[in-house]
Parts: sequence; C-alpha cells; structure tokens
Amino acid sequence: MISPSEIFVFLHGFSQDGGSIGGGGQIAKYVASFFHVPIEQPNLNQPSFSEFSVSNAIKVIDKLYDDKQKQNQIQNEPIKMNLIGASMGGYIAARYAELHPDRVKKLFLLCPAFGLAARWREFLSHDDLSNWKSSGSYSYNGHQLHYVFFDDITQHHSLYPQVSCPTSIVHGTLDRLVPIEASRNFINEQKDKQLIKLAEVNDDHYLTNSLFQIIPIVSQFLLSSTNN
Repeated sequence: MISPSEIFVFLHGFSQDGGSIGGGGQIAKYVASFFHVPIEQPNLNQPSFSEFSVSNAIKVIDKLYDDKQKQNQIQNEPIKMNLIGASMGGYIAARYAELHPDRVKKLFLLCPAFGLAARWREFLSHDDLSNWKSSGSYSYNGHQLHYVFFDDITQHHSLYPQVSCPTSIVHGTLDRLVPIEASRNFINEQKDKQLIKLAEVNDDHYLTNSLFQIIPIVSQFLLSSTNN
C-alpha cells in the first residue's frame, strides 16, 4: 500500500505539446492502470514551449511538490517523490534530485538526456549558435525556442547531475538522439555508483520495441518503492 506521503511523477520529454509519446508515456499509463497508482504528469512547457528551460521545468515540479505537501494527510511527514523521466524529463528528474535530495525517493529514467549542453553544441554549428544568440530564437520543428533555453543549460545546470537516491536507467543501444554513452558517462561521474542500475536494451530512443523488457523493471521499481 502506498503511503499518503509518497507520490509518483512522470516527466515528459522535449516536445511542443508536453505529450508522452514513446515508451515513456506508455509505461506511465501502464503503471497507473495496472497498479492502480495515480501518476502525476505535469506539463513542463511553462509558460510555453518557446520559453521552455530546465530552470522553468524545475519550478513546475516545485509547485507540484508544494501543492501535494499542502494536501498531505500526514502533516509531520514530508512528501517523497518517485520520479519517472523520459529523455529530457530524465535529465530534469536527475537534476531535481540533485537540487532537492530530501524530496526524491527514487528515480526511474528512460534514455535520459545527460550531457545536454554538449549535445546541443554537436547538433548546431557555431554559426547556428551565434545566430540563435543574436536573434533570440531558434526554429525547432516549426516552433520558436528562445535562446534562454541554451543559456540556462550551459550556465546553471551540470552535464551529469549527482544523485543520492536509488536510480534505475533503461537506455537503448540504438539510440541516436541521446547515445547510450550519455548514461554510461553519467554513472562514471557519480560519487556513489552503487546507487545506479543501468539496463541496456536493443532499441532506439523511444523504446517502443522494448516495453515487455522494461515493464518488469519498472514494476520492481514501483513495488520496492511502495514497500520500503
């Protein structure tokens, strides 16, 4: 039975509509329906996708935490969050756990976008970055993304957050958007590597072909979270 002071939160990837495409979204729906566990799914694109930044996303999670803490039935027991994050949401989950270790019980990350700033530097040329900075916006899949996004990840957030809670990662060996080396590097950078478990699956970034492999892993994550 889940404690009233324990909640589960799914953090979506980098998408304009804050949607939950791919394996991450399907896993969140599976957990909610099969285990009868409510999964909070905040829209991290606040105040809009154009103004998206990691810092703004963290504020969204802060507000969710504060709201749930006010609703907590056990007033003397702080809320603990189990964060399930996909891609960008996986990075944000780890970063949030680094900033607020007292609020996060466990992490379950799907192809987390570690090394975020470095990936964008590989994705864009020097001229692209200069134009983005001078114009203030960049066209990403037909939507304008403010330069504050890139400035924020380079100035205020580490490539590989340090986490101090049990963390399970599933990453596809065929992932081209966020190569599996990102998760391997994340583990290598951790002070306490024993907290991290990495499952490598033969799949791409969206993990849709590996759901039957991933579901037992996330199930164990959920069960161990509720029983501890």
